[in-house]
Parts: sequence; structure tokens; C-alpha cells
Amino acid sequence: MRPFSGTGIEVDSEFAVESQNDLLAVILESRGGTSPGSAQRNPDYNVALDLLLSRLAQLRATVVDAFVDSVTTRQLPLERRRIVAAQITLDSDTDVPLVRAELGRAAAAVNRAPNASGEGNRTRRIKLLVAVPGYAASDHATLAAALARPSLALDVSPTAVRGFLRSMIGTAIPTVSGSRHNTILAVDSRNVTVATDRAPTGQPVPISEVAAAMELIKEQSVVDVSVGVLGYRSAFIGAVLLQLPGARVVGASPARVAIGDLFARDSNPPNELATVEVGPFQGALDRPATVRQRREQQQLRAALLLGRTEAECALCGEKYPARFLWASHIKKRAAATDQEARDIPRVAMLACLFGCDALFEDGYVSVENGTIVGATSVPGSTAIGRRIGQLRGRSVDRYADAAAYFDWHRAHVFMN
Repeated sequence: MRPFSGTGIEVDSEFAVESQNDLLAVILESRGGTSPGSAQRNPDYNVALDLLLSRLAQLRATVVDAFVDSVTTRQLPLERRRIVAAQITLDSDTDVPLVRAELGRAAAAVNRAPNASGEGNRTRRIKLLVAVPGYAASDHATLAAALARPSLALDVSPTAVRGFLRSMIGTAIPTVSGSRHNTILAVDSRNVTVATDRAPTGQPVPISEVAAAMELIKEQSVVDVSVGVLGYRSAFIGAVLLQLPGARVVGASPARVAIGDLFARDSNPPNELATVEVGPFQGALDRPATVRQRREQQQLRAALLLGRTEAECALCGEKYPARFLWASHIKKRAAATDQEARDIPRVAMLACLFGCDALFEDGYVSVENGTIVGATSVPGSTAIGRRIGQLRGRSVDRYADAAAYFDWHRAHVFMN
């Protein structure tokens, strides 16, 4: 199967997840066809590895072992093809591009002649043996789907959030614990009025707090239902999140709401629906997950929009309604220091959801001395190549006050 970027673009690189003893094995196929005139295979290898590591970090996984797993090296002892010196604990503070680079350097050195020239092949077939909280070895298909994670098309604009709330007026909405219910009585321009057992005539909850929670779950896929994260009305807001398509409760103390596609994409349907077995689901229905919340996201977005309902994308320059613009970190949030993460709004930019955010996030484009540069490894005849061509050479005004962050992106994320 192939992973999808945060905005739903399919990444051209194959991976799989298998069970291996008591662990899960994440396998990334090698890149090939780099010679002129040859057909490319898995050209987005580095992008895919970054995505897989980032999503494992969201799940707080531990890389217990890792090694090159190509046909030509399988006859070697495991010690000679190992690419980690010790276990790696992944979390929201992990510098994913650095981990990916270290794995690549180690893979290139496996079974390499002492006098060989060049840096070697850093994009070989590798296997990561991982332990993921809440996932048993038998959950390999579920983990594969979580790592692929197609983007959630969730509109968090005020108009859309109000419409979503209005659609539930008069409906008893269960809390994540299932022990209590909230009933929406009315929705106006600023507040949603909610009735509970303790307040049957209703109390107001700011719609902005619901919208902020929906933006969090859109960005991170999992949200703690707690006062510290969602505010004083966390029980009601968690109940609203649970009404989103595909939402489910995971874990406890605190309970969390997760959202996303649980079903793995088959690489060669066409009759994938016909192959699904009918019958009761086997195994645990819920699993725990632990993530850290980015509490500055709402302030960051507000600082970039400055109250505007529409604004220009920093990359393509097109003006879009605010709901089509993402507060995109220039330097990846996981790699930023605490001081850099607080450098609002210089650490981020508005990027549109019509390709610019994903192309920058995945390293297809970057900014050099104020001008957009594009990955030359992508054929210009492809859809991504044509989009890169449209952006290449454009001036980026944000570079003037965020040069250090753009330079970091070019050095650590840009595919060239």
C-alpha cells in the first residue's frame, strides 16, 4: 500500500506492515530506476519514510530494531545489516528528518566494499521492528491503515461548524463515556445552547471553542477529551467530535476521540468491496493512543489571518477563503525548539489546501533566497511535476522575516 500526505496526496512509495513474533514490522520497499531512461520505482521513498516515522511518533512508537531487508543481504547475519545502534523512542519531539537521514546513512553502509566510492544507496528496502502502545502483533492491518492515513476532509470554517451543530438540534448526543447526554437547543452566530441533566434549560458554549477542537482533530487525528485541552465544556465538545464521520473513542483517563480511515487500501482492487469478509469483527474494538496537543495552533492561525475572511497563499499567491488556507509550519513543529514554536507568526505561513501545503510539507518545493525552488527528480510530465513547474521561480514575501526557518526547510525537508 501507499501512504497519503497530510492533505490527501498519494505518495509514490510502497510499504507494508506485518506481524513478527511479538512486534510489528514496518517494511518500506526500495527506490529504483534512478538511471536515465529506466522506469522509476518508489521515487518518493524519503517522503514516505518521513511520513511513516512521523505517524509512528504520533503513536509514541518505539523502534526496537531496524535492518536492511533486501534480497541480496538476507543471507547476512542480522548484526551485519542492522541500521540502529539502540532502540529509538519516537514522540512529538523527535526530529524525524534527522532519524530518516541516520537510517539512510546506516543502510548505505550495509555490505558495502571498504574502498567503494560515493555515499552508497540510502534508499534500500528496510524493515523497522516497532512496539506501538495499544497495538498487538495481530493488529498489523490496522496499523498499516493508520500509517497510510488518508487526509480528513473536514471543513472547520465558522459557517460549516455552525451548520454541523444546527444539524443536531434536538438530538441527544452521548458523551464519550456514554453515561450522560447533551442536547443542542439552539445555535446562533456566536454560541450553541446546550441542555444537560444539570441545566435542562440550556447554557451557552462558544462556537469558537468547538471550531478550535475540530481544527485540532483535523490536524492531529486524536484529541484528549479533557479540560486542559478542550476547556471547561470538554464533555460537550468531546461529544460533538464523536459525531464526526469515522470518529471513535480510544483509551481512558482521559478518554480520547480519534478520527481517520481504519481500512487499509488494497493496491490492486477493483473488487475490494467484494473481498471484505462479512461477519462479526474479531478483536478489541478500541485501542489507547497518546499524543501531545499543539495548544498554540489557534493563536498561530489567528495571527496569520489577522481577522481576514480570505487571504493569499504564501506560495502560489492566489487568494482563498480562510477555510482553504492552513497555518503551515515552515520549520516542522516536531523539530522546532520551544522558543521557535512560540515565534508566532514568523515560524509559519498560510498555505492553500489546493496542493501548496502538501508540496511544501512533503519537500517537493522549498524556498531559496526568497524564490521557490522545485524538486528536479520529479518528471515534469506528471501532475506533481506540472504543479511544481507552476510554482518554481515565484517570489515568497514571507522569506524576508522567516529566512532561518525557510533555510532549515530547504536543508532538511527539500527533496533535492
